[in-house]
Amino acid sequence: MPKSDIIINVNALKGIKKLLREGVMRFEDIVFVYHLSDPGQIAWHGRDHFHGAGLFEMHYFVSGEGNFRNAAARYRIEPGTLYFSAPNMRHQILATEPKKPITYYALLIDVTEDREVAALLEDLLGRGEGRNIGTGYRFFFADILQKHLSKDTSLELSAQYSLMSFLYQLASGSNPRRVVSDNIHIEKAIAIMQTKIEGNLDLMDLCRKLGISREHFIRLFSAYMQMSPMRYYMRLKMEAACAMLSSTTLHIGEIADKLGFENQFSFSRTFKGMTGLSPRNYRDKFLQKVDFVVEKGKDDDI
Repeated sequence: MPKSDIIINVNALKGIKKLLREGVMRFEDIVFVYHLSDPGQIAWHGRDHFHGAGLFEMHYFVSGEGNFRNAAARYRIEPGTLYFSAPNMRHQILATEPKKPITYYALLIDVTEDREVAALLEDLLGRGEGRNIGTGYRFFFADILQKHLSKDTSLELSAQYSLMSFLYQLASGSNPRRVVSDNIHIEKAIAIMQTKIEGNLDLMDLCRKLGISREHFIRLFSAYMQMSPMRYYMRLKMEAACAMLSSTTLHIGEIADKLGFENQFSFSRTFKGMTGLSPRNYRDKFLQKVDFVVEKGKDDDI
């Protein structure tokens, strides 16, 4: 390809990116909160608050139980529930079940310059009562979070349009990741996996609890979730690890022990293999410094 064609193509790509950024919703902030149980974290994430003009917030709860107050009404938090909060709508997470700590994704979306998505979110909001879309979307939101954190313009745009596609699909009444009765084994398996994030899980033991053969379960799970059961289980652990690294003062060795790894080296190798960053680099890059300060000098990362 001639050099002039390459320059034209690069300039065209820059122009497309500029065009896409104009008038499109954007992410003001995205957070993942794992096992909301620390008193300080409960006080912060459970505060009664609202956001200003043009800012909608989405909460997707992947595990745990409690209550979500939206405006003047209270609604039940269960795995798979999704809530929208409009600008100036007071809302609050109430962690009322200490033995069932809440894990969730929260997305703060600025639609000031995107009237179409603003209208779509208003329609999805309803009275603020939310809906249960199942637990099959947790890694969809995890991917959006990682793209947003990357600070790469192309990945950020990819995340924006992925979310818009999801919202339009939701508005149409389509929900392909909702587990149907024939696949109830998957829902049960995911529930068991979530209870074993801090520990270990044997695939054969899981199949025995489900009452199905190993081969049938792997085939069923892989077809629905687009990954093997044990890879999904490891992603749950890495999702928890990311949250612990970015929002707790736990040292890396402690996180490795907590998540059931044989040693810190094994944890660091697995973490880097799945995220592209070592645990220490991830913490340095994404630590939420406004909430707390991590004591320095005690993480001998691999």
